[in-house]
Amino acid sequence: MSSKNFSSQTLGTILVLLASVGFAGKTILTKLAYRYDVDPLTLLTSRVLMAGVFFLSILIFNLARGSWVIQLSRKEWILVVILGLGGYYLSSYLDFLGLYYIDANLGRMILFLYPTMVVIINAIITRTPISSPTIICLLLCYSGLFMMMWPNLGNPQNNFILGTVYIFFSALTYALYLVGVDYFFRGKSLNFFVSLIFGAASVGVIIHFLLARPLVSIVQPLGFYWVVFLMSSLSTVIPIYALSSGLALVGAPRAAMLSMIGPVVTVFMGVYILDEKIVIIQMFGVMMMIVGVARIK
Repeated sequence: MSSKNFSSQTLGTILVLLASVGFAGKTILTKLAYRYDVDPLTLLTSRVLMAGVFFLSILIFNLARGSWVIQLSRKEWILVVILGLGGYYLSSYLDFLGLYYIDANLGRMILFLYPTMVVIINAIITRTPISSPTIICLLLCYSGLFMMMWPNLGNPQNNFILGTVYIFFSALTYALYLVGVDYFFRGKSLNFFVSLIFGAASVGVIIHFLLARPLVSIVQPLGFYWVVFLMSSLSTVIPIYALSSGLALVGAPRAAMLSMIGPVVTVFMGVYILDEKIVIIQMFGVMMMIVGVARIK
C-alpha cells in the first residue's frame, strides 16, 4: 500500500469515527438540554439558529472561492425544499419529541435502525425481493429493539410508548431523506446540497416556532446555550461534513462498519453522564442490533 493511499484511508477512518462519536453525542446533549426545562420545538429552533450560522458561513466561503456554484434547476430547488422539510426537519423534530419522553440509550438505538428501513424502502421502490439473509438480519435488529424496550413495557410511564413511536418515525423519515438524496443527487456535490437542504429545514423550523411559541421563549439560561453550541458544532455541523468527506475516502462499506461505534459510545455516555440504567437484557439487545445492522445488505 502506498503512503498516499495509507494517508487517505487513515484520514477517512478518523473522519468517519469523528462523525460517529459526534452523532452519538447529540442524543446525550439533547437530554442535558432538557434539564433546563425547555420544550422540543424551542430546543430544535435554538439548534438550527446556531448551526445555521456555521452552515451559512461554509456556504458563503465556498461560493466566494468558486468551489460551489448555485446553478439549480427548478426541479432541484423543489427537491431541496421537500427533502429539507419532509426529511431533515421532520426527522429532527420527531427525534427531539421522542427524547423528551425516553432515555438516550433507547432513542439512539431506535435511530440506529435507519439502515434497515433504507433496505426495505429500496426493496419497495425497485420491487426487488429481500434476500433470506437480509430478512434474518432484520429480524435480529427488531428483536434486539424489543429486548431494549422490554424493561419498560411492563410498567410504561411518562409516555414511553409515545416517545418510542416518535423516534421510530424519526428514523423512518431520515431513511426516506437518505434514499431521496442518494436517488436525486447522486454524483453531485453532497456537501453543497446538504447545506441547501439544511437551510430549507431551518426555515421550516423557524416558521413553526414563530407560529407556535412566543418569541420570548427563545431566551434561556446561558448554560442552555452552551449545550446548544456543543450540539450545533460537535454533533451537527462537524459530523455531517466529516461523514461525507470520510465516505468519499474509505467508501460506504468501511464507513458503515466504522459507524458501529456510535451506539456503543451513546450507551456508555448515557450511563456515565446521564446516569441512565441499562440491564443485561438490554445489553444483549444492543449487541443483536449492532450485529444485524452490520450484516445487512
